[in-house]
Amino acid sequence: MGQSVLVFVSHSSEDKASLIEPIIGDLESCYINVWYDKRKILPGDNLRKSIFRDGLDKADVALIFFTENSLKSSWVDKEIKHVLREETKKGNNFDLSKIISIFDSKETYEEISDRYPELTDDLLHLMPEDYDKTQMGQLISAIWSKYLSLQGGDIETQRQLLAKDKEIFKKETEIQALKEKLKDAKSKNSNQSLHEEFEKIHESGKIENLIKNQDRLLSGGLIQKEDVPDCSFGVAFGLIADNPKFANRVIPTEKGKKFFQWYAFEKS
Repeated sequence: MGQSVLVFVSHSSEDKASLIEPIIGDLESCYINVWYDKRKILPGDNLRKSIFRDGLDKADVALIFFTENSLKSSWVDKEIKHVLREETKKGNNFDLSKIISIFDSKETYEEISDRYPELTDDLLHLMPEDYDKTQMGQLISAIWSKYLSLQGGDIETQRQLLAKDKEIFKKETEIQALKEKLKDAKSKNSNQSLHEEFEKIHESGKIENLIKNQDRLLSGGLIQKEDVPDCSFGVAFGLIADNPKFANRVIPTEKGKKFFQWYAFEKS
């Protein structure tokens, strides 16, 4: 990672897979050094010493991840109180510059504002499990802003950098939105072509008996070929195929399933 801001991540172990590890991966991809208990604490290590002395005290920034799970965690509570005590010793009664608090929902925010009122001013970062690039960009900007402030960096320069970051993320968001629109348009064109093909298949009149047996076809794919009227036409149109698990039996293809769905909406 090289020389970089060191960030301690306070969290509930129950949130590791769903929220914490994806966020840590994104932070490290942006060259932010993360102190993560899963990697830093080895078997036999003194747990309290590792977390409080080697982790929290040496970190430049402490990220407190508030979720329904972490609000029940005694360790997260201990870590918060430890940071608050250390900040108070330094005379930072009101300017808790080392702490960045993250909440995953409005309900979580409301609960922590009652439980930890001294942190309320820092509760500005919503990071749900499905967080986007803009939310991650805001968190990264906040981390560097905290770090530069602690190091006595040029705040005006930092503000300009943050403004540029916001502009970049805004453009990325717009580009992503355009990509989604293009994807939707391609999907609609594809569906339109498929529906036109379905219309022609239906108009051919070759699969009327096949349609009458659609419930049997869709029920599990155990229907025998000789029991499927118009079987050869169904195969030719790509609507049914041999069942690979059972000889002399047929199943609807994905195209066939879409055809029967189309028929149910358009022709029934």
